[in-house]
Amino acid sequence: MRRIMRRRGWTRPLLFTWALLRSTTAGASELEWEEHLKLWFSDRFRVEHVDWFEPTGSAGSGDPGRYLFAANRFRFGASLTYPSWQAAVELQDTRLFDLPTDANPGAPFGALGPGAVYYANTPSSNQGAFFIKQAYLTLRRSGVAVSGGRMEIASGVESVPGNRTLAWLKKNRVGQRLVGPFGYTHVSRSFDAGRISWDRPRWNLTAYAGRPTRGGFEVDANRGIEDLQLAGASATLKSIPGAAPLDLQAFYLFYRDARDRTTRVDNRTLAERQSDDGNIAIHSLGGHAITAIEWGPGVFDALVWGTIQAGEWGRQDHFGWAFAAELGFRFARVPGAPWIRIGWNRSSGDDDPNDSDHRTFFQMLPTARIYARVPFYNLMNNNDVFTQLMVKPHRLVRLQVEHHWLSLTESRDLWYAGGGATNQRVFGFAGLSSAGGRSLAHLVDVGLTLGPWEGLTWSVYYGHAFGRSVPRNTFARADAGYFFSEITYRYSR
Repeated sequence: MRRIMRRRGWTRPLLFTWALLRSTTAGASELEWEEHLKLWFSDRFRVEHVDWFEPTGSAGSGDPGRYLFAANRFRFGASLTYPSWQAAVELQDTRLFDLPTDANPGAPFGALGPGAVYYANTPSSNQGAFFIKQAYLTLRRSGVAVSGGRMEIASGVESVPGNRTLAWLKKNRVGQRLVGPFGYTHVSRSFDAGRISWDRPRWNLTAYAGRPTRGGFEVDANRGIEDLQLAGASATLKSIPGAAPLDLQAFYLFYRDARDRTTRVDNRTLAERQSDDGNIAIHSLGGHAITAIEWGPGVFDALVWGTIQAGEWGRQDHFGWAFAAELGFRFARVPGAPWIRIGWNRSSGDDDPNDSDHRTFFQMLPTARIYARVPFYNLMNNNDVFTQLMVKPHRLVRLQVEHHWLSLTESRDLWYAGGGATNQRVFGFAGLSSAGGRSLAHLVDVGLTLGPWEGLTWSVYYGHAFGRSVPRNTFARADAGYFFSEITYRYSR
């Protein structure tokens, strides 16, 4: 009976949307359907090799942090678009194979890499699920769009600039820092929400509210996460007459977590955290500014982003902050158009675990890997000074190389990782003791992408973390490596 109810639960949005489409388009000719109907599917297969930090005492029993696993993510969907409305449905099937069963040794080591995190959420070496990824209806009139249902939400990218450089920066260096669909994972996340936007050539206003679905590293992603709410609003200025290309935004986000089956992660003792039955309620206020200016042999770009937070962290008062500052220059007239960028990300940490204040910046529901390409850290209690080099020697070839110098903002706080809530019982962030250290690692990585060629893209990535004092205080081997090879095929008509 429970299985039948579950099936009915996830088919109701699909049946409702289908009935709506039939009633609204009754009498339309076959030609009209073909003009307004869009179909698509995609398939992504990835093999991942993890060589994580080695726990002390594991030498005699092998190396649990070294393993190989694979996963496939298949999506297919359809949308019907008219000038005044749009309806869309997208379904997803995710399968993971040969996840490690011994890569969760517990405190003080935590989960040893992404494969271990999948297994911690669903303790099965081979797992999979079929679920509704998106199912929403949008009504449009005079530049105003109102949407409701299951959809993806990404903070910072509520509008897309017409300038190519600004569009890349907004998508890859601003978007999803605090809220995102977590598309790096094989499950990702959606939101059961409502959204309204008012878009004009020079500005955009957007607001939304709802709750995230399960997902990320939780394969059973069809249900929403109860007692977790998110709301946000943004105002974006797309251009100023007579000024250089720019994108300016102010935003507000509210995050509330009232789950009673999770133990929050911070630098207090386990007993203190388990006894804290208060809710998390955080207000974030911030913004960004991006510009790109043609200068000499290429294009100069600059970016600043920042946020301050206030609210409640259970029984503690919460206050946190984070900022990013980046500069770049793309030699547009040189073969391969090499693009060199430097940047600094920094966020607050908590310097006193014994007081009544929580001062660690909280990242909420991000797509964490965009800013931490080997996912052993995130933007919490973090200081990241980095350089990037991107080259495109051919229209189908992209190469990206990065170096990150990573440290903790506060040595009395934790070394954090994770990308946000995944289900009803898993908090979504992990924290390891710094043991008094501050220097985290030097991360060097390289990514190569070929395509797309007739819808087919192949990507390979390798990153190596040269661990410093923080991992050396806990692990027998302070270095870590992460490799994957990924093939993606996309089709739409």
